[in-house]
Amino acid sequence: MKDLKNVLEKKWTWYGLAFGIPFVVSIIICAFMGIYPFGENCILHVDMYHQYCPFFMEFQEKLTHGGSLLYSWNLGLGSDFVALFAYYLASPLNWLLILCPKGLVIEFMTLTTWIKIAGAGLAFFILLKERFHIQDEHGRYHLKTAMPALVFATAYAFSGFVATYSWNIMWMDCIALAPLIILGLEKLVKHNKPMLYYITLAASILCNFYISMIICIFLVIYFAVLFFEKKSGKLRAFISFAWYSLLAGGTGAILLIPEAIILSFSGSDSNLPDTMKWYFGIIEELSRLCIGAEPHTGNDHWPSMYCGAFTLLLVVMYMFNKEIRWYKKVARGAILILFILSFANNYLDFVWHGLRFPTSLPARQSFLFMLLMLLMGYEAYLKRKGNEIWHIILSAALIVGVLIFSLLKVDKEVTGSYAFILTEIFIVAYMLCFIILRMLKSEYRRMVRGFMFVLAMVEIIANMSMTGFYALNRTSYLSKMDDYQVLIDMAEQDAQAEAGEGEKVFYRIEDTERKTKNDDSLYGYPSSTIFSSLMNIEVSHFFQSVYMEGGKNYYCYNGATPIISSMLSVKYMLSDNDEGENALRELVGSSNGYYLYKNKYCLPLGFMMSEEAIAAWDNESGNKMNQMNNLGYAIGASGHTLVKQNDIQVDVTEGKTEIHVDKDGLYYARHEGCDASTLTVKINDGAGTRYNKASHRYMFELGECKAGDVISITNSSSEEVDFVVYTLALPAVEEAYEILSEQTMVTESYTDTNIKGHIDVKEAGRLIFSIPYEPGWSIYVDGKEVEVLDFKKAFISAYLEEGTHEIELRYMTPGLFVGTAISLVCVGLFVGTMYLRKRLMQTKGDNRE
Repeated sequence: MKDLKNVLEKKWTWYGLAFGIPFVVSIIICAFMGIYPFGENCILHVDMYHQYCPFFMEFQEKLTHGGSLLYSWNLGLGSDFVALFAYYLASPLNWLLILCPKGLVIEFMTLTTWIKIAGAGLAFFILLKERFHIQDEHGRYHLKTAMPALVFATAYAFSGFVATYSWNIMWMDCIALAPLIILGLEKLVKHNKPMLYYITLAASILCNFYISMIICIFLVIYFAVLFFEKKSGKLRAFISFAWYSLLAGGTGAILLIPEAIILSFSGSDSNLPDTMKWYFGIIEELSRLCIGAEPHTGNDHWPSMYCGAFTLLLVVMYMFNKEIRWYKKVARGAILILFILSFANNYLDFVWHGLRFPTSLPARQSFLFMLLMLLMGYEAYLKRKGNEIWHIILSAALIVGVLIFSLLKVDKEVTGSYAFILTEIFIVAYMLCFIILRMLKSEYRRMVRGFMFVLAMVEIIANMSMTGFYALNRTSYLSKMDDYQVLIDMAEQDAQAEAGEGEKVFYRIEDTERKTKNDDSLYGYPSSTIFSSLMNIEVSHFFQSVYMEGGKNYYCYNGATPIISSMLSVKYMLSDNDEGENALRELVGSSNGYYLYKNKYCLPLGFMMSEEAIAAWDNESGNKMNQMNNLGYAIGASGHTLVKQNDIQVDVTEGKTEIHVDKDGLYYARHEGCDASTLTVKINDGAGTRYNKASHRYMFELGECKAGDVISITNSSSEEVDFVVYTLALPAVEEAYEILSEQTMVTESYTDTNIKGHIDVKEAGRLIFSIPYEPGWSIYVDGKEVEVLDFKKAFISAYLEEGTHEIELRYMTPGLFVGTAISLVCVGLFVGTMYLRKRLMQTKGDNRE
């Protein structure tokens, strides 16, 4: 027993428990969910499925097989990798991907998620230890203070925010660092010790600017509280806060500036709302404090606020506590009210999220609300002698009353009745425990505290088990990986087999039934599809103008017709089905039921268009179908490339549309309106082709048909969907393609950041590259840098005179040099400031002697 007592008095024992309990519990929860290696599932969820895993795959590929960290062709039509790294991948743990096999990247993400959750628990325990001095004068820990600190630390690690957003691993570093940043701010203001504040805030900014921005807003508010509570040295505290905050922000400039430049080309909406709006009532909102409140990640703005029923009780007791000064209650209570209003009010919501509205994933600042609640709750626990028994009863009664009122008003799909019942049961249980603690003699109190510890831990873990983590089938997610690699290698061999001497063919690959919009990163090939917050919005607008799929954070090959496909250098198509050869593509090979096709119409990365043709094609106004046909005319085709079939028979029933083909041809269609997420196209009884996100309104390739065939289009929501049907006019497509093929750049070599080639220009005009128009690319013609022009605001281009020209494209991440310089200067200023502080303190010490 003595040895155990000695162990429990040690700092590292409690640090280990603060980290180890959330870590081990996370593993156990995942094991029961069948997460690999305990089963066939994985925790990929929402953006972790669609974005993070593919981006991790791309980063792992670059680290283990080489490639520039400045740019990647496996991110849509090409994307700056520094900005993507800053936005999605900047956690220091991610560099360990260099040691991870590609087949275990998902498990790497799972492990780092557990580590970050556990790190949050450890960081909050350290905050409590330093903030409330839970060690005695000899540095020993005692159960009566350390055990409750462990409970509150676990509550932070398993808070409602973490349960809802643990899959959003790019945020989790900042969640783990937030308690240390708050501790650093307190040390800075109260004790003039800036080291922890600068290091943790700079680290947070480097890990993820977005959550760090929210933390910085909170730091300003919390500093104001500390400032007014400070009795002396206010000017020094203000100057220190401003100076070290500025240095921390500047230290992140190496990533912030490139990221800001690339983000300026995205579709971010930062317009202040015209009118004030309340998303929901405050009483209904408070239901989100309940244990078991279902995570909400949609657009209805419901926050995740759970951090323990015991915390709820203690925060109300905090307000009645006679040992806590009134101004502390007012200040911290006001911040909690501000948070509660912010979750419900559109103006405050707009400010908290960096002067923009989040696309789903609401209330991203809620972890700070819970952090403050837990700090207040722990202080109330330590000073619980300042509460009379009637304080405890009244606090519990107020909470139960509010919860009952909320239960009567809130939609049960937002917070279920069971959540209220569970929370009220726990509130009453904690109330009784606190009352008994006041009434029992000291020798029995340890038993009650032990029971409360177990009860609180059971509550926290139960909530995480009910609401945290998500599971989907890992095998299904990775099912194509090996076979697609075979087909990708096959495409490379085929492309180089038809290349001329000294030529390095540049091409892109697309997938008819992609798993995500980032399959290029997932499997490792260049494409023309991406889903990313850093996506170039003008490329999306271009795609939409030619009836392809596009939105504010994605553009997609879906809807591409032959001329556009050729302009995007899409040479190969991957397919889950044997679609057969037709006038547009031919079979290259297959692997275990997956197929590789080659498009017959594909242009190199660079091709010429005359200035007259560019001016003649207006892709921004008028009917989209006219715009598509006008492209062919502008290039030089003598007729429509897509011909509307007005007389074709189309039968519409619930969930199914049948098109009765009356003549041979390649058929396309667009719907007049559809809410279904999935459409499946079949010709007669052939294999079906599935189109996802059908509501996004793009052109559907139905396939090559014979007269008498029946095309059936079924939708996933049993709607009646009307389609307008077109046939492809191959002669017009051939005319346009032949004209574009006459003057193209022969690529001699290319890397992620450098492309070299040559071109024989017969008629002066514009050399167009299917590369997004953003700063960073430089174009050299015959060794001289020329002006980079935009083609339809979406792609880079350069004007060329007649003759043979050597072409070179070079890429450098915009703002990287400036950002690096600023970061180095800020690090230098911090080191210099700390040196001067030390010398000044030594001088003062010498003077005292």
